[in-house]
Amino acid sequence: MDDETAAKFVLLDFELIALIAMVSGVVFHGLFRRLRRRGAASSGDVPRFDGWDLLLVFFPAMLFLINPIAEAMVARNPGARPEPAPAGPDVVSLLMNLGYFTFVGVMTYGLNEWVRDRRVPDLFGLRRLPAANIIVISIVCGIFSLLLCGWVVGDFASEWLEGLFGDLDLQEPVKMLRESKSTLHLALSIALACVAAPVVEEMLFRGYLYGVLKQLTNPLFAATIVGALFAVVHGNLPALLPLWVFSILLSLAYEFTRCLWVPVGMHVFFNAANIVLMLMPEPGDS
Repeated sequence: MDDETAAKFVLLDFELIALIAMVSGVVFHGLFRRLRRRGAASSGDVPRFDGWDLLLVFFPAMLFLINPIAEAMVARNPGARPEPAPAGPDVVSLLMNLGYFTFVGVMTYGLNEWVRDRRVPDLFGLRRLPAANIIVISIVCGIFSLLLCGWVVGDFASEWLEGLFGDLDLQEPVKMLRESKSTLHLALSIALACVAAPVVEEMLFRGYLYGVLKQLTNPLFAATIVGALFAVVHGNLPALLPLWVFSILLSLAYEFTRCLWVPVGMHVFFNAANIVLMLMPEPGDS
């Protein structure tokens, strides 16, 4: 088994462990609350989720969580891997990804707004803070997240994993950005990274999944598990630890502000800053 295949199976094992820990934590907290006779939320403005939501949230979430499973299976059977596409169809692939994210976002919104009859702006605190406050908080927290996750944690994780696995591939979106040959391809990549991904991922992972797990367990456990799942679905072992820490910071920002636009803004800033850094010429380049 080569290093890339081993890395894929590490991600798959990590996802399975996170899911088992999530189920165990929900069961444990449920039994503990029943014994202590504490069934209600501790704060009046905590969104009301229940056990049904733990089932419903996995309809959109599974569309992301299936990625590590699929990649591990492809890595195990190299013959099933599709031939590399020519440069032109990359635009089609990006459009399909944008449609994919749109579908997940609509499903997440619909499960709350239409199935559970909740008002999504109120549920996720979308009107809780003025736009100016959201922008300032997002930039300040985004800079801190970039410094901590992108450089401190990222450098540590890269050096540690390099000693175990050698050089591993970059994330697929990163490779596509660096290899972009057309303005349209670059524009679609930026739209995917700086609009579609932050909005949909935050609505699903922070707004819905974190809200459900927090309601059924506690904020620390929910942030840790959601962070693990958020990190693993990106499908890149070197990015696993930095994204896990980043996701926990996003959950903390949401917990303290109760406004989903704040983690969305942080996510946009984080991705945009990384894109700018990737597109900057290397020192010595003309």
